[in-house]
Amino acid sequence: MNRLGVVGDLVTDPAILPIRKGKRPITVRGPLHVQCSDNSDDILLRELVSEITAWPAVEASPLPVSTADLVSLRVDEYFASNDSSKFITGTEFARVLFGAPTIYLTLPLSCAHWAIVRGWAEPHYSGNFGLMPPGVMVVYTPRDEVERGVCRSLLLISYNCALGARSSNNTESYMLRQGVKRCRTLEEVVAVAI
Repeated sequence: MNRLGVVGDLVTDPAILPIRKGKRPITVRGPLHVQCSDNSDDILLRELVSEITAWPAVEASPLPVSTADLVSLRVDEYFASNDSSKFITGTEFARVLFGAPTIYLTLPLSCAHWAIVRGWAEPHYSGNFGLMPPGVMVVYTPRDEVERGVCRSLLLISYNCALGARSSNNTESYMLRQGVKRCRTLEEVVAVAI
């Protein structure tokens, strides 16, 4: 396990991802692949995005062709990996749509597999046509604090993968020095929620 907790476990053993409760949300699959059901109040999603935008080297802004309802989360170019498969586009590792609450992010294929199998995500439609890397997922938005913890862990994996090797350790150390809380283990998140 790395110093940020559950992220190391999910990367080395993604099978520990818990099974998401309930049915999968309904999604509209197409170039704009969105979650259409099972969206709770977007407060949890907005809090999650606020937390992520405070992570080191993260730049957040609406996309040029959209409104404030779509936030692009990018790694500063200086800290970004050279591997384009770790990004949706450019240095964008995640994207959040608030109008029809939906999370898009890039995961390593082993983590993406388990996120799909455990009911947390589905592959982005555009990946079927090679328009996006195969690790780009639509991750279902959190309905409660437990699910928020899982979504945070998946976003942290995406973020850590987006960082270049030279910056990953430095950024993690910076996060801890700035008081960014370590990611709880999934068991701790579940225990707190119960």
